[in-house]
Amino acid sequence: MNRLLAAFKAFVAAWKNTEQKVELPVQKSSDTSHLRLLSLLQSSGRLVDFLKEDISAYSDAQVGAAVRKIHDECGSRLEELVTLRPVLEEQEGKQVTIPSGYDSAAIKVVGKVSGTPPYTGRLVHKGWRAMKRSLPKQVGEQTNEVVCPAEVEVS
Repeated sequence: MNRLLAAFKAFVAAWKNTEQKVELPVQKSSDTSHLRLLSLLQSSGRLVDFLKEDISAYSDAQVGAAVRKIHDECGSRLEELVTLRPVLEEQEGKQVTIPSGYDSAAIKVVGKVSGTPPYTGRLVHKGWRAMKRSLPKQVGEQTNEVVCPAEVEVS
């Protein structure tokens, strides 16, 4: 009901004044599994630290050395938590045929698409499907928004 009222207020405000902006309230999701996954990848391979750091001052060799360690550690952790398998098994770059009735959530057909399936084209990316998910539940009093707590060493 609140959303309907907010939508009606936004409509009336837009109708009266085209320059006035109306912000709708944002509902927080109680599902924080995406944050837990980020937290686990941060703790195992410092993925968030790497992605948030400005690497422009480092040489390609330095970045490559850091990436290898992050790739190994985060890749192992990800495989423990979510077993990912290709959506299509064919080799990338090869011709594939997409049958009629294909799952459009699993296969994205791009390029000069016309008519109806079956479609034949070059496989650009195999895609990934989660086969097993074993993300641990949140434990403790850690704030939901905290991916990695700040760390202070007292001497």
